[in-house]
Amino acid sequence: MSASEGQDPEWREFERLVARIEADADPGNVTVNSPDRIRCKITGQLREVDASIRTRIGTAEVLLTIECRRRTAIQDVTWIEQLAAKKKAIGADRTIAVSASGFTDSARKVAEQSGVSLRELSEIASEDVNSLLQVDFVLFWHKACAISRVGIRKFRSLDWKMPEPSDLDCTLPEDTDPFASIFRNEETGAAWSLNDLWLQLQEATDPFEGIEKAQSPVFRTVCFPYPGEVTVTTPDGPVRLGDVILTVALWVEAEHIPFDEANRVEYSSGDIDAIQRVEFSSQRRMGKNQRISLQLPKHSESIRDLRAGFFQPSNEK
Repeated sequence: MSASEGQDPEWREFERLVARIEADADPGNVTVNSPDRIRCKITGQLREVDASIRTRIGTAEVLLTIECRRRTAIQDVTWIEQLAAKKKAIGADRTIAVSASGFTDSARKVAEQSGVSLRELSEIASEDVNSLLQVDFVLFWHKACAISRVGIRKFRSLDWKMPEPSDLDCTLPEDTDPFASIFRNEETGAAWSLNDLWLQLQEATDPFEGIEKAQSPVFRTVCFPYPGEVTVTTPDGPVRLGDVILTVALWVEAEHIPFDEANRVEYSSGDIDAIQRVEFSSQRRMGKNQRISLQLPKHSESIRDLRAGFFQPSNEK
């Protein structure tokens, strides 16, 4: 299956999911990077690994690497031998090999002698999830906006005063493309859109301040003054611009993600207690990569073992 626009391919998300599990398994003393590049001690070239774990034991630094395969076929000894050679070449203390389909007996035997730890990552049914992880649903709260009106005042003079919202020469049509470059500085040639004005507003202030969740839209108006060198494209042709009086509707709405739609996985091996993880992800385009995660050992009965996390990209507007 190919990745949708703006989404990572499934194999890449598989690698990052493993990295998140490992990071939450011991959040206090490790640094996890996915992917990572480590210099080969033989060739001097950088080699990519799916993920790395760096920690310190006493005064010694320890490097673990993670390599993943999300394939239908059981992984055999060939892959383990390749990982063992790569581990030695880059100077890793240990390599963790993660498969979605398991390992052959011969692969397990070679791994045991080569400093390669084996893990399996598999999806699990709702009823197999530890009861401490079973929440009915989660809510993601999203800021939303819509242009209500774009008022235009023609340029009058440099003796500017704050206009009244009703003091307009015309309004732009409701179907005006917010991403079209309808504004143009005739001196510099720079052009911008209504969306650029919205981003400019967010740089200057928080337009959502004081707006409560799950309430009716709030209408707010802002004025963008121009000293006469800017034109705006209107249905009647270019107009020398004095002010843009922009009114927007703002609200905060909930996205409901039930437990059955969460990503439920188990991370297991013969030498560790299996780890279960539940991730709730936003399905909104503007909420891309928002996640709420819950993780703990499969057989744990203590809430103190629970690792909970929330991730939201810092540049999201």
